[in-house]
Amino acid sequence: MQSQQFEQILNSIPLLTNQQRNTLLSALSEKDSPIDIAASIEANFCKAPKCPHCDAEEPYKWGFRNNRQRYQCKDCHKTFNAFSKTSLARLRHPEKWPQYLQGMTHSLTLRPAAKECNINLDTSFRWRHRFLQAIENDQADELSGIAEIDETLFRESFKGQRKNLPRPARKRGNDKKTECRKIPVMIARDRTGSTVDGVLDNESGDELCKHLNGRINIETVVCADASLAHEKLARKLGFIFKELVVSAGQRVIDGVFHVQHVNAYHSNLKKWIFGVFHGIATKNMSRYLGWRRALTESKPLSLDRLTNKIMSVFRFQPVNGT
Repeated sequence: MQSQQFEQILNSIPLLTNQQRNTLLSALSEKDSPIDIAASIEANFCKAPKCPHCDAEEPYKWGFRNNRQRYQCKDCHKTFNAFSKTSLARLRHPEKWPQYLQGMTHSLTLRPAAKECNINLDTSFRWRHRFLQAIENDQADELSGIAEIDETLFRESFKGQRKNLPRPARKRGNDKKTECRKIPVMIARDRTGSTVDGVLDNESGDELCKHLNGRINIETVVCADASLAHEKLARKLGFIFKELVVSAGQRVIDGVFHVQHVNAYHSNLKKWIFGVFHGIATKNMSRYLGWRRALTESKPLSLDRLTNKIMSVFRFQPVNGT
């Protein structure tokens, strides 16, 4: 909606009857109504616009395009809007975003999501990965209490890639699993459900430290399988380490220290990736890890909560009550 139309609505409010005002208030306070993501982002950006190219403040207004206010920077003279250089840049049909996000809260796959929103399959793929890009790094700030760390392996996948494969394409029935490259994925999770994860280049202490440095409270008790990488991580970060020698049959220490929660997370993660999506490309793994984190938090993932996660990337205030 353009600012002129909005001003007309504001000017008509004094002319409303009491019944009409109550109806308007009821519509504005309706909790189940979807959030207009595009309008909310643009309204917040307009309060303190900033050039995404050079970070200069107080740009000029530069007309409208597709009903969105554009700006021109005073310093670099480039034009932009509230979505420029963000994961939502150049995405169309913002009125359909809430419906698409609602499907993501139920792990809806691409084709059913495209059919439900009446969009093209390519558009469905693009929207999924743009929204996932926004929540990809929404990890727990810190693990506390009792935390568990473990790694699991995924076969390297080039799903969707048709050209320039670094290896011959695998043929059904001729797949030699022992010869393929395995990608390690680290999951660190405390007993409250806070999760930190990451795709590792290798299973080393330095690689684990890169993902967990600053995210484990020094008073946290960390449970992990016995390995040189985990021992090095404990020395570097200084937390209390409970080492489980699983190869010797030691699975629990003192009745409470184990890695069963994180192993269950691994199992459910693989069932979700291979059962719902029939595998994903390795290059997109970190985005799906972010999606899975959002689905497995202590509160159920609702449309409002997913919308708030996306809007938090733009540093805007979350919706009340979520």
